[in-house]
Amino acid sequence: MSELSEVLGALMISLVHARRLADEETAAVAEYYKDNPLLEGMSLPRVRVPELTIDMPVTFEQHVPAKDAELDTTANIHKALMEQFKQSLDDEDILSKSKNFQSAFDKESRLALEKLSEIQRTGTSRVTREALLRGIDDAFMKALKKSPSNKELPFEKTQVVSKAIRHRISQIALKSNSNPSALITNATTSAVKETTNAANSVRLQITLREEGLEWATSSQNGKLKNRLQPE
Repeated sequence: MSELSEVLGALMISLVHARRLADEETAAVAEYYKDNPLLEGMSLPRVRVPELTIDMPVTFEQHVPAKDAELDTTANIHKALMEQFKQSLDDEDILSKSKNFQSAFDKESRLALEKLSEIQRTGTSRVTREALLRGIDDAFMKALKKSPSNKELPFEKTQVVSKAIRHRISQIALKSNSNPSALITNATTSAVKETTNAANSVRLQITLREEGLEWATSSQNGKLKNRLQPE
């Protein structure tokens, strides 16, 4: 048994590899044509599957509900946050100039973390890593605006500090990641025949459309850049 997403993904991956195998064979034929005086002027045979429709029976065995991400404790996150904050200020040589900023950020970041922790506890909304990062970003900007030394701190240095904080929080904030809901299916022909009934089986009619990509080379600021774009 597999998740429905894995079954559909396997179908799409198979079509991609079918195109690769066909193109490899076309390349081999191109070499053959090139070396044959009677064939070198002819167009190359190239088989493509622009659209593929599959009618496939599957049985649904189980529904796995979604799982929300779980935050680490407010105390642990705040401790790691402030350690990184002070270390980054020191690295940028502005630690001694930012006492008021440190105090304000300590307070604002704690409030932001407590708010997110309450949201997770009550279940009123999903708490994600990005929501946490945005909350800390807002706390950072509020603390910076409230600090009398705001104008004395170079913008470039505070941005470096902010980036370091985001990176650190992204690493340690979550005890466990979120998982989307899933459908556990069985698409094996023998199993479907043996277990199928009106209550648990459906037929999936899937149409896959091929969109070819090709490499395009361009020059930007004296550097060559390769980019995939539609054929």
